[in-house]
Amino acid sequence: MRLIADLLGLDAALPLLDDEGITRVTLWRHAARWACRDAPLDFRLLGAEAIAVPEPEPTEPVVGALARLLRSTRGTGTLIMLVNPFAAVGVENIPVTEGVRLFGVTSDADMRCWDAILSTGQPVYGVCGQTTLDVQSARATSALSALAYGLFTSDTGLSLTGLHEDRAGVVYACDRATTAEVIIKGGFEGGELRGEANAQITWKDRGNEGYVRLAIQDADGNRCLTQPRFVVQARTHG
Repeated sequence: MRLIADLLGLDAALPLLDDEGITRVTLWRHAARWACRDAPLDFRLLGAEAIAVPEPEPTEPVVGALARLLRSTRGTGTLIMLVNPFAAVGVENIPVTEGVRLFGVTSDADMRCWDAILSTGQPVYGVCGQTTLDVQSARATSALSALAYGLFTSDTGLSLTGLHEDRAGVVYACDRATTAEVIIKGGFEGGELRGEANAQITWKDRGNEGYVRLAIQDADGNRCLTQPRFVVQARTHG
């Protein structure tokens, strides 16, 4: 089942809509922007139900605030989305976000932060614009599981008509011609894909990418991001 949501919104109720615009699931959301000692911390908490949220402490650094948020969500199934990774921690300090499952990636700088944390082996998934989830059922737990394991795409005006990923690679389709950058470990471009409208566009893993994610774009600049797939290089037997 496909559900669509605006994860970056501010309302406490987060509706997930089907293709006909009908709300099938509603999640709880807490949106906040804390003025920490060293930087602003913009975040969302996403869960099946409300939890007690810590109060901001303006004298503490971002790393302390993140640690308190992680403690408050432990064992609840609630996910943390860091909306402003570059402004909050920057690329060099990105390991302090370990435990955060979702990043807002609305700028090139945020993208660099995303690739920096992915390059450490941490599973973090990127959000920009509209999010389209692939869920097993219309339940809050299923939606949260899809978010926690990256079973979604995120786009700014470019929705895919098909997406299949497995251990060998990825295949996608779109109703218009697209170009896709294949992003691998370190944020490097590992290849480029081009395809016409409704074509099956395929990437086959080479085995040394570390991880693979696609940044897909149409001629008007609309974008769609797939989530990273960690690639394990096959061992050779001698």
